Amino acid sequence: MSWSRILSAVVALLAVVAPASPALATTGAPTQVARAVEDGVAVELVQLAPTVARPGDTQTVTVRVMNGTSAPLTGATADLAVGWAPVTSRSELAAWGDSETAVTAGTPQERESVPDVAAGGSAQITFELRVDALQLGDDAVWGPRLMSVAVTDRDGAPLDTLRTYLLFDPTADDTRDGGPPAAVRLSVLAPVTGPPLDPADPAAYATTVATRTVAGGSLSRVLDTARGSAGEPTVSLAVDPALVAAAAGSGDPGAAGWADQLTGPGSTGAGAPDVVTLPPLDPDLAAIAHAGISARAATAATSTLPASLDGWEMPEAWSTTLAWPVRTPDLQTVSTARHIGADHVLVPGGLVPTTLVAASGLATVDTAAGEVSAVVADDQLSSVLLSGTGAKGADAVTPAETSQRLLADLAILATDAAASASTVHLVAAMPRNWSPDVAATRETLETLEASGWVDVAPLSELLAQPVVDVPRTQLERSSRGRGELRASTVRDLATARRAAESLATMAADRDAFVGDVEVALAAPLSVSFRSARPERDAAAQFALERAGELSRGLSVVPRGDLTLVSAALDVPVRIRNDHSTDVTVTVVLRPDDPRLTVDEKPTVVVPAGQSADVPVHVRAIGSGDVKVAVDVLAPSGAVAADPSVFSVRVRAGWETVGTAVVAGAVGLLFVAGIWRTVRRGRSPRRTTGEYVAESTATGPTPHITIPERKS
Repeated sequence: MSWSRILSAVVALLAVVAPASPALATTGAPTQVARAVEDGVAVELVQLAPTVARPGDTQTVTVRVMNGTSAPLTGATADLAVGWAPVTSRSELAAWGDSETAVTAGTPQERESVPDVAAGGSAQITFELRVDALQLGDDAVWGPRLMSVAVTDRDGAPLDTLRTYLLFDPTADDTRDGGPPAAVRLSVLAPVTGPPLDPADPAAYATTVATRTVAGGSLSRVLDTARGSAGEPTVSLAVDPALVAAAAGSGDPGAAGWADQLTGPGSTGAGAPDVVTLPPLDPDLAAIAHAGISARAATAATSTLPASLDGWEMPEAWSTTLAWPVRTPDLQTVSTARHIGADHVLVPGGLVPTTLVAASGLATVDTAAGEVSAVVADDQLSSVLLSGTGAKGADAVTPAETSQRLLADLAILATDAAASASTVHLVAAMPRNWSPDVAATRETLETLEASGWVDVAPLSELLAQPVVDVPRTQLERSSRGRGELRASTVRDLATARRAAESLATMAADRDAFVGDVEVALAAPLSVSFRSARPERDAAAQFALERAGELSRGLSVVPRGDLTLVSAALDVPVRIRNDHSTDVTVTVVLRPDDPRLTVDEKPTVVVPAGQSADVPVHVRAIGSGDVKVAVDVLAPSGAVAADPSVFSVRVRAGWETVGTAVVAGAVGLLFVAGIWRTVRRGRSPRRTTGEYVAESTATGPTPHITIPERKS
C-alpha cells in the first residue's frame, strides 16, 4: 500500500473518532470554555437583544468571561460602554473591530462584578442598559455605535476588551420612517473543491474525498449550510463537478450519499442547494493565463472530466459556470476565463467602487477578449463571516459577535445604498478550505435575515440582474502571484495534451485510450496543488511520462533486409498494438532513394493486444541499395509509433537478365541437340540407298564388299 493511501486511511480514521466540537453555552453559571484561550482571560459576546435598539428599549448584553490561565480569576469587574457618535465609515468600523488595544468605547454606562472563575472555566455576565440613558437625542441618525465590554482584575489592570456595536434606530416604533434608507441583499458563496489529485495514485484521491464527504466531514458541513427548508437563508455553492463525479463513483456509501444530496431528487425544488459550477478539477486560471498558451489549449486544460466515472451526469440545472481565481485576478486571467467559456469570473478584493460605498457585486470587465461578467466579492464581509463560522480556535468569534458586526457593516452600506437606483446585492465568498460550523453559520444568517432590512439571497438572483455600471478600481494588466505553476510546465502539459488528442483519433474507444492521460495532464493545474508544490512537480512529471507512453503502445516489428529482383512487389509490414483498444492506422513507407517508389498508403485496423501484417505495394525503377523508413500514422496525421528502418537491395534488371540467360541457355541446348542429331546422321555405319536397292533385288544374295571410307 502506498504512503498516500495509508495517510488517507489515517485521516479517515481520525475523522471518525475525533469528538465533535462542543456547542456554545448561552446560559447558566460557570461553564466549560467555549473556545480556545491561551494563557490569558478573554471575553466574548453571547447575546445582544434586541438586535436593533430604539428609544425606550432596554438593551441586554450577555458576555462570557473565560479564564485560560492556570490560576483562579477572582475580584474582576466588567464595564459596558457605548459611544454616542454614529459610525459612518466602513474603515472606521473595521479599525474598531480589528483593534487589539485596551481602548474602550467611552465612559462606562454599566459595571458588573465577574463571578470567580476557576482555571480553564468560564462565567456569564448580563448587562441591562436603558437606551434612553445614552441620551442620543431626538435628531440621532440611524446606524451603528461603538460598544465595548472591558474586563479588569482586582487592581484595575485590563485583562481583555470585547469590541462590538450597538445598532440604533431613532424611531420609537417599527414603521421604519427613520430606519435604514435602503434594504440590502447578501449572497454567501462557498467553493466545493477537493484535495490534490495525484495521477499516480487516484485511489488516494477517492479516499480523501470520501473522508471529507462523510457525515461531519468538511464538505459534508459545507453542503449542510446550503440545504434548508423554504424561506431559510442558505449558502450558495460553487461546485467542482469532477469532485462530485468522484464521490458518486467511489463506491463509498457516505460519499455516494453526499453526491446524491447534490444531484439526486432532493437537489431540486424548495430547500435545494443553489449551485454554480467551477471548471472540472478547479484549475488555476492565473497559471494558465500567464503561460501564454492558446485559447484552445486553455479550454482543453480546463474542461477535463474523468471519463472512467460511468453513470454520473451533471444535473441540467447546473448550467451556470463560474471561474474562481485564487486571488484578485489580473486582466490576463479574466480574459482566460472568457476564453474557456465561463459565464462569470469571481473577483475577490478588486473592482472596488470609487464613488459609492455601496454597489452591487456584479460588474463588467473589458478585456482583450471582450467583456466579461465579474462577481465581485466583498473582502470585509467575507473576512468577518469567516471569523465567526470557521473552525473554532483562539481567534474565533461567536455568532452573536459576527452577526452584530455584519449588521453594523451592512447598516453603513444600506445608508449609502440610497444613492443607488436598485437594491444593492453584495457577495461574501468563503475560502476553499472553509470547514464551517453549521450551527454558527445558520445562526448568523438567520440573525441577518431577521433584521428585516438584510435579505440573505441565492447567488443566482444576483446573476439574473442587469449590471449597474459604477466607477470601480481597475484590475492590473498582468500580475503573477506566488505559488503558480511554472509557465514552462504549463506549456509542456499543453503540448502533451495536443499530442494525446491527435493520437486519440486512431482509437476505437477514445476514453479507454486517452481518458486517464487527459486527467493526469489536468491534475497538476489544480488550485489545490498550490499548497503541495513538490507533489505538484511530481504529478506533472508523471503526467508527461504517461502521455509519452501513448506513442509507444504501437510498434513496427523489426524485419531483416529485403532483396527485390522484380519490378514490383508487396512488402509486408507487421504492426504490433499493445493498447487496450483497437486502433486504425495508416502505414507509410519512405524510401531514401527514387530507385524505389511506393504506390499506396494502406489503412488498417490493428486489434487490441495483437499484431497485423500490412502489405505495401512498391515498384523498382533502378538497381541499388535503398533504406526504407516505416511511419505509422493516426488519422490526424500524428506519428503513432517510433519509426522503423530496413534496407532493400533493389536489382531491377535481374529479372530480365535472368530470363534472357535462361532463354539463351535453352536455345543453345536446342541447337546443340539439332547439331548432334545431324552429326549422328552422317555415321559410316549407315548404308546408302544404292546398297539398299541392290539388297532387295530378286535372286541370290550377292556378297557385298563395303569399300573402305577414305578419311
